[in-house]
Amino acid sequence: MKSFRLEILTPERVFYRGECVSLILPITDGMLGIMANREPITASVTCGEAYYTVPGGEKILFSVSGGMVDVMANSVKLLCDSALLPEEIDEQKEREEAALARAELAKKQSRKDYLLSQLMLSNAINNLKIKQKTSVNQQ
Repeated sequence: MKSFRLEILTPERVFYRGECVSLILPITDGMLGIMANREPITASVTCGEAYYTVPGGEKILFSVSGGMVDVMANSVKLLCDSALLPEEIDEQKEREEAALARAELAKKQSRKDYLLSQLMLSNAINNLKIKQKTSVNQQ
């Protein structure tokens, strides 16, 4: 399989920079699959699970939240709010974040605060799902 250059960047770090043979991402209207020589596209990335496959065939699962993906020629840039490998996810912290978000959602709050609470809950649930998915695979 042909490869392409992939950069996954968050505000805190370079999550991945290197060669890739495929990338699968959650976007606003479904899932987007990218392989070498794909037509150019720019899309909004949503919270969910994503995968990239390196040239050796290893498939890397990661949690992604909010951002944009830009595909040009054989180069893909994913700019996102966060990207975490399953082993980087702190299950206890995510459970606390989810509980806090649920408590905030139960309160009367402005539309902006309500949407932020929803986003916080969505991110925490997604991270927990990915962490649990890898825990089951390792048993």
